[in-house]
Amino acid sequence: MKRLVIDLGSLPEEGKQIEGTLPAGIFDLGEGDPKPLSPLSYALHVQRFGNELLLQGRLAATFEFTCVRTLTPFAQTIELPRAAVSLEIDGQAEIDASEPLREELLLAFPAYPRCDEGDDPLPCEIDPRYLAVDKPGAAGVDVPPAAAPKKGDSRWAALDALDSPDPES
Repeated sequence: MKRLVIDLGSLPEEGKQIEGTLPAGIFDLGEGDPKPLSPLSYALHVQRFGNELLLQGRLAATFEFTCVRTLTPFAQTIELPRAAVSLEIDGQAEIDASEPLREELLLAFPAYPRCDEGDDPLPCEIDPRYLAVDKPGAAGVDVPPAAAPKKGDSRWAALDALDSPDPES
């Protein structure tokens, strides 16, 4: 798999601009996670400062998320126009910056992805049938029985004893 390896020996003192892409497989996300739809593209200025390598610039990739409201899949581009990644140099001649760039983009994922925030926004409304559970008789949905503890349920026995008067006191 293609990686972004920076040769520190050929890096000019003033740094240099690098651009390119890393394959979508770099994200290595599991089943049920957002699915990458594009490679990770980057346009970065790379410069060395003592024992530190600083990468600043733009990162972007498109992913397929599932809306938390409608459960509809949708595409959203995660773009970081001013990303900054600092890597420590420990006497190495080359630095692989692929993993830190990957992590920087993954950290920008929305906590609650919604289809109305996608690249092509979709209506993001909860189906009213799912709101009928707490409204008796609405939309022909049966109301679930109240969750009451069963008589003799040992989990509640200690609390039941608090409610009943103690004949010995």
